[in-house]
Amino acid sequence: MKRDPIKKVRKTDISVGFFGGGQLARMLALAAHPLSLNPKVLASSLKDPACSVTSQNFIGDTNSKADIQNFLKNLNLATFESEFINVSLIDEASKNLDCYIFPSPSLMKQLQNRLSQKKTLDRFRIETSPWHEISESKDLDLAWTKLGGKFVLKSSFGGYDGNGTFLALKQSDLGKLSEKVSNDSQKFLAEKFISFKRELACIYVRGRNGDFTHFPLVETKQSNNRCDWVMGPMKHPDFKKVSTKIQKMMKDLDYVGVLGVEFFDTGKKLLVNELAPRVHNSGHYTQNAFDHSQFEMHLLAGLGEKLPKPQALSKAFVMTNLIGESNKAFEFPEGLTGKLHWYNKLENRSGRKMGHVNYIGKSAKTLLTKALNERKKISK
Repeated sequence: MKRDPIKKVRKTDISVGFFGGGQLARMLALAAHPLSLNPKVLASSLKDPACSVTSQNFIGDTNSKADIQNFLKNLNLATFESEFINVSLIDEASKNLDCYIFPSPSLMKQLQNRLSQKKTLDRFRIETSPWHEISESKDLDLAWTKLGGKFVLKSSFGGYDGNGTFLALKQSDLGKLSEKVSNDSQKFLAEKFISFKRELACIYVRGRNGDFTHFPLVETKQSNNRCDWVMGPMKHPDFKKVSTKIQKMMKDLDYVGVLGVEFFDTGKKLLVNELAPRVHNSGHYTQNAFDHSQFEMHLLAGLGEKLPKPQALSKAFVMTNLIGESNKAFEFPEGLTGKLHWYNKLENRSGRKMGHVNYIGKSAKTLLTKALNERKKISK
C-alpha cells in the first residue's frame, strides 16, 4: 500500500498544488496560508491571478506530462481549479509519485464528462432531467420524440457559462443543431427542457477520513448564462432527501473535497442540473457568512483532517459577481458596505468574472436589494 504523503510530514511542511492559476486557485491559495500550508500553482503565466498570492509558482502546460511530473514531484497533495483538464495525463504523470491528488483523476474523468455524469446520477437514483445521448445528427429527431418536444443540447465535455449549450425550442431548430453535431467529434446529450421556478445550489464536502458535511441551500440567478448573484439560506421540502442520496454517492465513489451541485426547483422536487467537482461560484459567500469557507473546507478534506460543521455568522447572506462589460478598469465608489474579493486579473473584458462582493445581515431580500443597488454604482 502506498504511504500517506500527508502523515509522514509536519503540517507546516505540507505543500499543496493547484492545477490552474485562475481566481479559484487564488482563493484556495489564500485559504491555504492560515492553515500553515505551502501553496504552489501550475499556471500558464505569472500574470495569472493565483500567482500573486503564492511564493512558488510553476509556469508550465497542463498538457505536458513532463511539466506535470515536475510540478507534482515536490508536492504532498494537489487539487483542481477546473474539471476541464486532461486528467488522464495527470493520472499517468502521477504514477510512482508520492502526491495525493483529490478528487482522484479517475473520478474527475467520470464527472467532467456530462454523459458519464448523467449516468452516475442515474446509477445512484438522483433525479435529474430526462436525457438522451446524441452520437449523430439523426439522434436529434429521436430525442425530440423521446423527450416529448423541447430540449437543451449540451456538449459532453468543456461546457461552462453557457458555452456548448444550445436550445431546441421548436422542431425546426433541429436542422441547425444537426450541423453542430455533425461537425463536432465529441458526443452530445439532449436534456428535456425543464420549466423550473428557480435555480438552487449547495456545496457538499467529504473528507478523506469519511467525514461529510454541507453548507445551506442557496438560490442562484443566472444572467447571460453566468452566475449573477447568490442568496441564502433557502429551504425546500426535497432537500434532505436529495442530500442523503448525494452523501451516499460521494461515499460510494470515495469522492474527496468540495462538490458543487446545481438544482432546478420544480416546486415539489429538486432536480440535479449539473455537478461541479471543485470549489464553486455558488459557494463564494462562505468566505464571510461562515466560520469556515468552502476553500478551507476543500483543503481540510484533502488533508484528511476532521471536518468541522460550518457555523453561520449571520442569518442571511448575498454574493454578487462583478462581471466585465468593457475593457475599462473597474472604479469603486466610497462606502461599499459589502466585502470585496478582487481577482487581480490584469485585463478586463466583457463577460469576464473580475471579482465578487459578499454581504451578511438579517434579511436575504434586503441584502440583495442593497447589493444590486451598490453594484449599479460600480463603473465596469
